[in-house]
Amino acid sequence: MLRMIRKNMKIILIVVIAAFGISIFYGLGQYRSSSGQKRTYYIAEVNKSGITSDQLQNAFLNAISRYDDKTLSSLDQATIVTFKKNILNQLIDYELLYQQAQKEKVKISNDEINLEIDKIKDNFSTPEEFNEALKANNITLAQLKEDIKRQLMINSILEEAKSQVSISDEELLEYYNENKESFVEPEQVHARHILVETEEEANNLLLLLKEGLTDFAELAKEKSIGPSAPSGGDLGFFARGQMVKEFEDAAFSLEPGEISDVVQTQFGYHIIKCEEKKEEHSPTFEEAKERISNILRSQRENEAISALISKLKEEAVVVYNYDFDAEIESLKSAAEEEQTLDSTEQATSAEETVSEEATETK
Repeated sequence: MLRMIRKNMKIILIVVIAAFGISIFYGLGQYRSSSGQKRTYYIAEVNKSGITSDQLQNAFLNAISRYDDKTLSSLDQATIVTFKKNILNQLIDYELLYQQAQKEKVKISNDEINLEIDKIKDNFSTPEEFNEALKANNITLAQLKEDIKRQLMINSILEEAKSQVSISDEELLEYYNENKESFVEPEQVHARHILVETEEEANNLLLLLKEGLTDFAELAKEKSIGPSAPSGGDLGFFARGQMVKEFEDAAFSLEPGEISDVVQTQFGYHIIKCEEKKEEHSPTFEEAKERISNILRSQRENEAISALISKLKEEAVVVYNYDFDAEIESLKSAAEEEQTLDSTEQATSAEETVSEEATETK
């Protein structure tokens, strides 16, 4: 909610989003009736409770703020509209859950709300910074508290649905037997490395290490140009396929405590030290039991929530006041026509070039 919208959006992204806003929201939001009074346009209604275009736009902007500029600027219009349609469906789901919470008379105390406020404040250096964030997001503290209360009410309904999930030991064992291969832990090595730019420097450092004149971790902190330098070049455990081949081959050929010769990769020149090794391991059922329980519980809880939302939708009256599907199809058709036109123009241009070359030859 208090996530800042990225300040440095690329111009192309701004154009895409602006064009989307014009195509979808032209004439929506607030409009005047024949009597001159302002009325609110609901882009969707859930049991006569409306979701405004402004609510959708705010949710959309909050969602896109989580993606980097490169990803966002690569989206075409149809994808953006589809994204917004999905967000609207999420808002409808939230409204259904909130209405269910109201129906069940879920109570949220002020202490619970204030606890969440304190958690948010912990993300800011000062109270003034927190207040500035509220202003930047055009929200008051009272509105934030109301939003938190609403979310906690929804969470209560979700937790109630998840609490109905139970998993027997028989189901856990069945999952283990059907998915044994997925639990196999591959061979792994725990290594450190020192990365430098030149082979000469790498050889000089290797000589120091072989003569026992310095500690590997301390030397990595001092000389390595890799991102792991502050931690003494520690790369932790890794399996095959996670590093470039030259580095991987050298690391897995070492025994614990052994140091490699200089290894060249696309990143520079490395000296590698093997700290530990783990052989391939197939865990027993008891060893994998907790992990399996977490996997199945997560799956069942998601299924329980989906089933609840589906049930609420079946019992609700949901009205869409904007046809997103028609907009998406229109944008896709326009893109296909443009692509066809571009291909035709390229073919025509190529034919003209060939014709000109033939004429010059004559």
